[in-house]
Amino acid sequence: MYDVVVIGGGPAGYTAAITALQNGLRVALVEQKYLGGECTNWGCIPSKALIELGSAVGVARALSRHGITLKVESIDRSKTLRHISRAVTKAREGVKYLLSEVDVIQGFGRLKNTHLVKINGSESKEVEARNIVIATGTEPKTVPTFSFDGVKIIHNRHFFELESLPNSIAIIGAGAIGCEISGALANLDVEVHLIEIMDKILPEVDKDVSDVVAKYLARSGVKIYTSSSAQFKEYSGDDVLIRISGKGGTAEIRVEKVLIAAGRSYNTKDIGLSEVGVETDERGVVIVNDLMRTTIPNIYAAGDITGPPLLAHKAFREGVIAAEAIAGVKEVLPRGPVPMVIYTHPEVGFVGFSESQATRIGVKHRVVKFPYVALGKDSTTIRSTPDGFVKLILEEESGKIMGAAIVGNGAADVIHLFTLAMSQRMELRDLRKAIMTHPTYSELFSEIVSSALGRPLHAPKS
Repeated sequence: MYDVVVIGGGPAGYTAAITALQNGLRVALVEQKYLGGECTNWGCIPSKALIELGSAVGVARALSRHGITLKVESIDRSKTLRHISRAVTKAREGVKYLLSEVDVIQGFGRLKNTHLVKINGSESKEVEARNIVIATGTEPKTVPTFSFDGVKIIHNRHFFELESLPNSIAIIGAGAIGCEISGALANLDVEVHLIEIMDKILPEVDKDVSDVVAKYLARSGVKIYTSSSAQFKEYSGDDVLIRISGKGGTAEIRVEKVLIAAGRSYNTKDIGLSEVGVETDERGVVIVNDLMRTTIPNIYAAGDITGPPLLAHKAFREGVIAAEAIAGVKEVLPRGPVPMVIYTHPEVGFVGFSESQATRIGVKHRVVKFPYVALGKDSTTIRSTPDGFVKLILEEESGKIMGAAIVGNGAADVIHLFTLAMSQRMELRDLRKAIMTHPTYSELFSEIVSSALGRPLHAPKS
């Protein structure tokens, strides 16, 4: 009998397995397809490899504004995807190495009872476990009138398994995935149409943040349609004809591919949860406590199936918590605050409450901003982001940081300073004691903290 059997080899599953092993437990992990899950194979790793290529082309072209002319003679669309494939393979092999002392079993795992997992693979078998961790993740969800065919109408998994980048694409859904891929493809000379049913792209962030990203995406050549819906009309030769309806009227566009990036569904059906008494909500999200324990004491869940945010680093943390709880660790790690990063140009980073969320829940708060135009480091950058800013949301009475948002170069790294401050419940006056090197993007932290205390250094006069 195993001490722990983990179902799912993505970020939550493999970190749970590794942590359980570190705590001296006997562990098996069941994975139906590839180790590393969504993040390694079709999400974080391939998308960042694509973004890196797009950014490099963007920098090369931006150099002409500074007296250096480089010509991008051609873009080999097949070779580009081979670079991405190599990055995925390397990351996947890394996960395999980390699990070298775990019994990894290939197949589809399903709960037979609270201590037994049935595995259907090349051969069927059953494994016993004192504890079980469910980490089966999510899968792409389609939208009305579109059906995935894996060739013309695709999701992110299909996209990153293409043999060549398309000449044109319509991306339905302007959340993080849609915006990231849009910007990268536009830099690589793909005709991109980005369609969002809400009144702004990146619906999860404040409008002042999303407006900056929209401006830069449009500048790179992305055609953006907000307050708009898309409808499949027909296959037309090698292309797909779709109708876009929105505030500007109705238009028809012809594209080589349609990428649906409009949400995920939870992989909690048909894995035996209800049969053994594990409760889920109406969306299929598994209900857990702060130790990631489900309604059945020896069954835990971690990662995407425990609900938003659907992020790899949130899954890492939950996998660790579940394993440490099973191992009897006295002080398990907290589940939050969880920062989020969107790898567009400019980057977006945010943590805690947004300004609109704070307003909606009725908490008295104040907002402090510091602009990138006042930041020395950004003015030295080839692709500067002078429209960017950092924003703090502070509770009015206590002055505590409720949330932070950054849009601009370096946002993906600097947001972690605010996450650290929030996780440790640090006071602004204590944060001001830290010295940040100059010139760096980390100065955003010290500059806005000083501004929040009424002692701005480089903030422009209001």
